[in-house]
Amino acid sequence: MANFAERLDHALSKRGYTGAQVAAALTTAGIPITRAYVSQLRTGKQTNPTLQVLQALASYLQVSVGWLLGEDYLESGAMQDLQLRAAAIGASASGLSEGSLDLLRDVVDIARRAEGLPARTATNDLPDAARLSDIAVTALADRLRGLRVAARMSPADVEFALGRGVAAVAAIEEGKLAPAPATVARMLSLYGVAAPHLREHLMTLARGEREPSWYDSSTVSPLAATAYALEERASVIRTYQTQIVPPLLQTELYARAAIQVAGLATPGLTSVDDAVQVLLTRQALLTRPDGPVFWSVVDESALMRSIAGEEIQAAQLDALIQHAKRPNVSIHIAPITDPAYLPRTGPFTLWRFAEPYEPDLACAHWIESDELVTDTTSIEVYHQAFAKLSVITTTRDETLDLLYAHRQRLGP
Repeated sequence: MANFAERLDHALSKRGYTGAQVAAALTTAGIPITRAYVSQLRTGKQTNPTLQVLQALASYLQVSVGWLLGEDYLESGAMQDLQLRAAAIGASASGLSEGSLDLLRDVVDIARRAEGLPARTATNDLPDAARLSDIAVTALADRLRGLRVAARMSPADVEFALGRGVAAVAAIEEGKLAPAPATVARMLSLYGVAAPHLREHLMTLARGEREPSWYDSSTVSPLAATAYALEERASVIRTYQTQIVPPLLQTELYARAAIQVAGLATPGLTSVDDAVQVLLTRQALLTRPDGPVFWSVVDESALMRSIAGEEIQAAQLDALIQHAKRPNVSIHIAPITDPAYLPRTGPFTLWRFAEPYEPDLACAHWIESDELVTDTTSIEVYHQAFAKLSVITTTRDETLDLLYAHRQRLGP
C-alpha cells in the first residue's frame, strides 16, 4: 500500500500543481499552510498532518482522504448515474441513529458480497485533469456555477453527493481549480444535464478539446450555446420561417424590432441589446470563406408584415435582395395565396455537417426557447416537410422578382 507522501507527490504531479499553488489555495479556504510545509509532506519529512489539512488537500486534489492515505481505491466518476443514486441513498441516511447506521452499513456489506463486489470500488490511478487555459477554466467555472444555481443546490449539497470538499467546489466555481473531466461529468449528472449534445458541448471544454468561444459567455444559456456551436459547425443550414425574416438574414434594426415584438427567446439574455448582439455575432458565419450553404424558405407574409415601420421594412427587403444574389445563400418564398403545401409545424432549422458519418440535426423554434431534435425519425419528418416546401416555393430568379415587387410597394 502506498504511503501518504507517495500519494501526495503522485497527485500533485498528475494535476500539475506546485506547492505554492496548494498552499495559497488552502490558505484562501481558511486553512493556512506554507509552501515549505507542503514540500515536507510531499517528501515524507512531515508525516502527521491534521485531519483538517488532510481533508482540505483531498478536496483540492479531487481525491478521497482514504486514497491520499494510501488505500487502493478512488472514486473515478465512471458509473455516474449509479454513483449519484448511491449518494442519494447516503443523503437519506442523514439524521439516523448510530444503531440504524450500523444496520444500514451491514445491509450494504451483505449486498456487496452478494454481488461479488469488493469492500470498496477499485481503481488503479488518479483521473487526469485536462490542461486548460485560464480562459477555459473561467468559462467552465461560470457554467458549472450557473448549472448548480439552476438546480437549486448549495456547494454543501454538491460536496455531499460527490464526496468532494466544499473548498474544492468553491475553488472550481471561482476558476481557481481545473476539475477533472470525470468530476465535471458527475456534476452535470447531479445538475440534471442529460441531453447528449449539451453534455458533450460542456465536456469538450472540460477535456481541453476546444477553447471557449463567444457563445460560452455566462449570458448565453447552455442550451443556446450548444445550438450556436452546432450552427457554426454546419456545412448546410436549411431553415423555414413563417412570421419573420430568417434571423441570420435580418438587419440590425429589423432584428431589434423582431426581438421586441416576440420577446426575449434566449434564456439568460436580459436585454434587447444583448439579444441583438448575439444575433449579429451569429450572422458572421455566412460571410466566412468556409461558411455554410444557407437555404431558407420564408412565408410571403413575412415580407408584407411591417413590424417596425415601412423604413425598416424597406431596408430589410434591400438586404434580402443582396443576400439572394450571394452564391451560398438561397432564399425561396412560400406564396401567400393558394399554397400547395403548409406544414403543421412552426419554424424549424436543419443542420448538416461536413463529417460524412455525423447525422443531421433539427432545431424546432418554439415560443419561449428552441429544442434540439436528435431522433432520426423526427429529423426525417422535418426533411420531408422542407422538401415539400421547396417544390412549391419560388425559384432563385422568381425570388428576386418578388423581393423587388415588395420593395417597390414601399416606395423609394
